[in-house]
Amino acid sequence: MLASTPPTRFAAIALALTASMIAATAAQAQFRRGVKPYYSESYETRGPQRGYEGYVAPDYYCSYKRFPNRECTTGAGGKQRCRVVSWRLEQTCQ
Repeated sequence: MLASTPPTRFAAIALALTASMIAATAAQAQFRRGVKPYYSESYETRGPQRGYEGYVAPDYYCSYKRFPNRECTTGAGGKQRCRVVSWRLEQTCQ
């Protein structure tokens, strides 16, 4: 199968595998030295959702925040009305 693979494709696959191994090794080395990787992800949902809150590993804590996305309109009398149309969940770990 490798004989039929073009050399450039084989080199690209080898480079991708090597890069992922180096990244994984670097992350493990940083973790051993006490450098904790920071993780942050944001999700848009229709209703309020809960994220994960607590320790994933010793000295590695995750928490979340929920923010309402509001849509506001101004009525004929000048009164502003707002309603929640969706929610944003922010999950962070460090």
